[in-house]
Amino acid sequence: MKNATLRLSDRDDSSQYFDLKFKLEQNSFVRKWIKCVLEAQQKQYPISEPWALYNINDTLNKDFVKSNLNRLMQEVDQEEKLFGLTINDINDQDTLNKIHSIFEMHHGKLDEWRTNPMFNGKSEKFRKNLSGINQFVHACESIGGSPKIRIVWFDLPKVNCFSQEDYKLFTNKRNFGSLYHLYCDVGKNVEALTEDNDDHHHDVVPNLHFSADCVCYFVNDTDDEVTRLTHDHHKYIKENQTYLSSKGYHLNDPRLTTGRIELAKLDMDMSEQDLMMELKKYNNIQSFWLS
Repeated sequence: MKNATLRLSDRDDSSQYFDLKFKLEQNSFVRKWIKCVLEAQQKQYPISEPWALYNINDTLNKDFVKSNLNRLMQEVDQEEKLFGLTINDINDQDTLNKIHSIFEMHHGKLDEWRTNPMFNGKSEKFRKNLSGINQFVHACESIGGSPKIRIVWFDLPKVNCFSQEDYKLFTNKRNFGSLYHLYCDVGKNVEALTEDNDDHHHDVVPNLHFSADCVCYFVNDTDDEVTRLTHDHHKYIKENQTYLSSKGYHLNDPRLTTGRIELAKLDMDMSEQDLMMELKKYNNIQSFWLS
């Protein structure tokens, strides 16, 4: 496998599509990630967020994420009242943190929900709605940020752990059009805790597991931006080392790494400006495949 293709389309007309092409990086982690993608496709898991094109056009907007987040909380509360609130402003970070903490508490890490008696007798969509609430909290936090496309398969079990060698590949710098692995643990890692000022979270959950899930960013981070973010993350770790140590993570623990692993580079004969203009035409992730 040397290439990846992401097909975007108009959700109302699948014949109107555009392919983003990538050249895969050649390292041991990418080979492990490829196996995850092939498993998701062999088991015919659907792409879970076909709408997840962020800050590219006006389709994924404030009203969309707010109405879906409130709808999902209402549907969950109809079966068991867990939230009992609505969000009126997607920039209300404290309320978003509260919602996320309720999700964390009841869903648990990764597949812990399977042993939670609360899920017994609930409808099939109850757990999916709870998981969807988590995703729309993060969607609220992403509106107005860097353009990106998330490709995720929630049905794929999250059982693969990063190795010591994998952690050496993490980078805090994002390159325009590159594809990166996506955080797939349940909780908040160092980056999220640094940025959210979250007093409601239940546990720090650093980069432990990986899956087929990935994200394409359309931004070039400057060296100054990378330096500032790296400094902020290191500052959080140092100032909270007692708390982190109580959770089993020492000051220089590789699991506390920030950033992401680059999986593939964009392989398109288009300028960045022309590409972004083309992307504006599409609002649906139709498919993703390797070749």
